This record gives sequence, structure tokens and C-alpha cells, in this order.
Amino acid sequence: MFNNAGINKVFLVGYVGKTPSLSHQPDGQNFYCFPLATNEFIKKQNKLVEHTEWHQIKVPEHQFKSTSDQLSKGHLIYLEGKISSHSFVDEQGVKRYRSDVVAIAIRVLTNSSFTDQVNYLHA
Repeated sequence: MFNNAGINKVFLVGYVGKTPSLSHQPDGQNFYCFPLATNEFIKKQNKLVEHTEWHQIKVPEHQFKSTSDQLSKGHLIYLEGKISSHSFVDEQGVKRYRSDVVAIAIRVLTNSSFTDQVNYLHA
């Protein structure tokens, strides 16, 4: 059916960790970036312990207008996106790798209900 086609799709529900800020990339693309915290409970030594995972989210600048007035620290959001990985050399000359989630759609959630329809971010 897919004939060696890959799928790169991410669905996250979490809390905005910081109000998005504009980041200028060396290749000329600009993104609004923010951390997103997702929480889950895992069993450790027969106790449920909350575990927080942090994800770095990027929204292309030209697509950010549809959600800019809705996203600030503490908001619970639903996000669809794709993983984007890249390498870089740090200050000590060590090659490092980083994965970000590039947002395709964002919906702000409130009290487990949707405040509006999904904002699909169009190119």
C-alpha cells in the first residue's frame, strides 16, 4: 500500500512552557519557538510517579498569525506536527543532534473541551 513510504507525524497534548519567541535561522527561515511539556504517570517501585517530557516546538513565522494571540505560557494545547532533526557543532567543537517538532496544526484546549476548531497552519 505505501511502497516504502515513510510517515512522520506527531500528536501531542501538553502545556506551553514559555510564551513563543521569534528565532532567526541561518538558512533565512524564521520560526516562533516554545517548549511544550507533556506529562504521564509511570510506575516506579510500585508507585505512580509523574514524568514530564519537554518538546521543542517550531511554528514557521508566516504560519504563526493564526495562533499567535492564543499561545502563552501555561496554555494546554493539542498539536499535530512532524519531527525535524538536525546536527550542529557546540562551543567545544562536539557535533550534537537535536530534534524539534514543526507544528502543522494547533488547537487550544480548556477544561478538556475545545475552545475553537483546529488551526491548520497553511503554507
